[in-house]
Amino acid sequence: MRRRIVILAMAAATLATSLFGIPLALFVAHYYRADETAELERAADAAAIDVAADLFHGRSPGELPAPESGTSLALFAADGHLLQGKGPSTADPVVRQALDDNAVRQTSTGGQLIVAVPLADGFHAAYAVRAATSNTEVYPRILITWLLMLTLDGLVLLATWRLARRQARRLADPLEHLSHAAYRLGDGDFSVRTQPSGIPEIDSAGAALDRTAERIGDLVDRERAITANASHQLRTPLTGLRLGLEAALDSPTSDPHQALVDALAVTDRLDHTIDDLITLARDTTRSTEPLPVGALLDEIRTTWHGRLAQTGRPLQVGADTDLPPSSASTAAIRQILAVLIDNAAVHGLGTVTVHARDTNNSVAIDVTDEGTQLHRDESTLFQRGTTHGHGIGLPLARSLAEAEGGRLRLSTRIPTTFTLFLPAAPPLPPDDVT
Repeated sequence: MRRRIVILAMAAATLATSLFGIPLALFVAHYYRADETAELERAADAAAIDVAADLFHGRSPGELPAPESGTSLALFAADGHLLQGKGPSTADPVVRQALDDNAVRQTSTGGQLIVAVPLADGFHAAYAVRAATSNTEVYPRILITWLLMLTLDGLVLLATWRLARRQARRLADPLEHLSHAAYRLGDGDFSVRTQPSGIPEIDSAGAALDRTAERIGDLVDRERAITANASHQLRTPLTGLRLGLEAALDSPTSDPHQALVDALAVTDRLDHTIDDLITLARDTTRSTEPLPVGALLDEIRTTWHGRLAQTGRPLQVGADTDLPPSSASTAAIRQILAVLIDNAAVHGLGTVTVHARDTNNSVAIDVTDEGTQLHRDESTLFQRGTTHGHGIGLPLARSLAEAEGGRLRLSTRIPTTFTLFLPAAPPLPPDDVT
C-alpha cells in the first residue's frame, strides 16, 4: 500500500510539474530568442543612426561601430550591394524586403538571427543596416535556464517523494494495524484493540472494530460460561427425575400415574431452564422491563420446596412489603437464584432462606443457609474455572448479575449469605407519570 501511495503521489507531482514546466520551458526559449533579436535590432539602430548622421552632413557613410562579440554588422546600398561590414556580397531576402518596404525586418534562417533596419531617403530606403548573430549565441542562456528549471523540478519531486513516503507511512501504519487487528479478531482473539492514529476516518473504523470485538468477546464468553455451567444447572433436576422414576419402578404398590405427572413437571422445568440458558447466551443487552419479584419468588418456592424437602432441608421464601420497582431479565435472575439455592442445598446446612428486601430504593435478594464452613476469599469464590468450594455456578451467576447492571456479593460468612443487588427501574417518561 505504501508503494502505491508513493507512486501515485510521484505520478501526480510529475504530471503537475510537466504541465507547468514544459510550456514554461518553451516560453523561456521564445523569450531569449526575442531578447536576442531585440539586441540585434538595437545594434542595427545604433549603426543606422551613425550612417544617417554622416548622410545629414553630406558625408559618405563612415565605418560602422564595432559590434559585440558574436554579432556582425553590414551596410547595404539601395541596389543590394554590400558597402561595408561583414555580410553577404549581395543583399539576402530579409535585407531586400527591408529596402523594398522601408520597414524593419527580422528572420531566423540558416542557423542565424537576422535584423535589417532601413535608412530612408524620402519615401524610399537608400541604405539598410544588417545585424546578424548565430543561434548558438542564445542556446547557452536557454540551456542554463532549462537546467535550473530541471534542478528545481528535481527538488520538487524529491520533496514530494519524502512527503509521500511520510504520508504513506502515516496512512499505511494504522491501516496495517487495523487489518492485523481484523485478522486477529477473525482468528478468535476478542481481546484485540486498535490504537488511535489521529486520522478521524481510520479511528472511526478502529472504534467500530473495538466495539465489535468487545461485543463478540462478551457474547462468546457468556456462551462459553453458560455452556460450561449448563450441566451444573441441569444436574439436580435430572437427578431428581431419575430418582423419582426409579422409586416408582422399585415400589410395585406406588401409583405410576403420579410418577409420570411428577416427571412431566420436572421435564417442563428442565425445558424452561434450557430456554433461559439459550436466551441468556444470545442476549447481551440489559433488560429494561420491570422484574416481577413476587411472581419470581412464588416460582422459586414451587420449584425448590420439594427438592429441598427430599433431603430434610426447609425452604423459607419471603419479601418486604412495598418493594421498589427494579428492572432486570427474569430469566437471568431466575438462573442466578437457582445457582445460589443449589449451592446452599449442596454445600450448606440447615434451612435455606430466600428474602427480598428494600435497600436504598432498590431491591436486594438474600440467599442464606445455616452453614459455617466457608473460609475462602470472595475473590477466589467467584473466580471462573473453580471446581470445588461453592460450585462452578457462582462465576456464571456473578457474570449474569453484572450483565444486568446488578451485583452479587458474599454478604456474610456465618451464616453463609449471598446477596444479589438489582438495579432500580428507570424513571417513567413524563407522559406516563400519573
